[in-house]
Order: sequence, then C-alpha cells, then structure tokens
Amino acid sequence: MEYIYIGIGGFFGAVLRYSITIYFTKMYHTAFPFETFIINILGSFLLSFIANFTMDEYKVNTNLRLGITTGFIGAFTTFSTFSMETINLLKAGKDYIALSYMILSIFGGLLMSYLGFEFADKTFDLLKEREEEQ
Repeated sequence: MEYIYIGIGGFFGAVLRYSITIYFTKMYHTAFPFETFIINILGSFLLSFIANFTMDEYKVNTNLRLGITTGFIGAFTTFSTFSMETINLLKAGKDYIALSYMILSIFGGLLMSYLGFEFADKTFDLLKEREEEQ
C-alpha cells in the first residue's frame, strides 16, 4: 500500500516541479538556474518541517507521511538536475555562477532544513499552548 502513496505523491511532486521549471524558464532568462535552486531550497524546508512535525508528537499515518516525504518531496526536489546544471555552467565557462550556485544550494539547503525543523518545533509549542488554554 505504501508504494501507491509514494507513487501518487511522486506524480504530484514531479508535475509541480515541471510546472515551476516551465514558469521560471518563460519568465526569467538568466544563467543562474533559479528554478532548480528555489525548488531544492523549498523542498529542504518542507521535508524537515514535515518529517519533524509528523514523527514525534503529531502522529500521521505512515503511508501518508511516506507519500508526502518520499513521494511528493522526493520527486519535487532534484539533486541530479542541480549536478547537471552545475556541470553545464562549468563547461560554458561560467565558473563564478557555477560556484555561487553550488555554495548557495548547499548552504541554503542546510539552512532551510534547519529552519524547517525549528519551525516545526515552534508549531508544536504553539499547538500545545492552545490546547492547554482550552
């Protein structure tokens, strides 16, 4: 059953990633691959937030969690595209853009992952406070 949830989540994650890529490609014509950068940064935050939020105190059905994390976010984010775009930038002689892309992606992803965990913790605390008030 978990494969069905992962497959459905993966379908929607891949479609959303493709839609964002098409939108950014049409709207912005820059050498820096903003579409992949934004997708991966957002995915880093969402994965950490959802994983933290749904594993400890706020229990969610395991299949649903797998569908969202492994399926949706796994298909939404893309390390392989990041790698290919970095190599293409280097081959095109755009070393500064490639280096900036690598540094921003790695450290930005780590920062957003950290913020996702922290935001989930703050959300837990806020929900607990509201429950105690009632």
